Amino acid sequence: MNVTPAENEEPGGGVRIPLGENKKVPIPADAVIDIKVPVDWAAASASLHCTVADSTGRNEDLRSTNTKKQETIGGKEWMTLWTFSSPAGAEVTVGCMDPESKIAAGDDRMIRVVPRGVTPR
Repeated sequence: MNVTPAENEEPGGGVRIPLGENKKVPIPADAVIDIKVPVDWAAASASLHCTVADSTGRNEDLRSTNTKKQETIGGKEWMTLWTFSSPAGAEVTVGCMDPESKIAAGDDRMIRVVPRGVTPR
């Protein structure tokens, strides 16, 4: 697995990752992590294969819902494709592939991996 450093950092501790690449992502306290894709990808995003592995190489469980949360980031509409959680302070490796080449080559072929705060019980 080819892993590159997380140089494409987003506001709020998120990371941008090009399709086909893997990056290490730090896990903050009291957060779940969303993997977001552009809304423009629409149905094509269903063909993406994403993985999240902890430091031992164990895959994390990815959760999805039928209703994709959408929000504007940097003037562009994004939707949450997957959500996962890991222990605070951990570092996981995240990557998404487009094995069927459904995402157009001209698109900004980046996903966003963004922490989302959770309310303690």
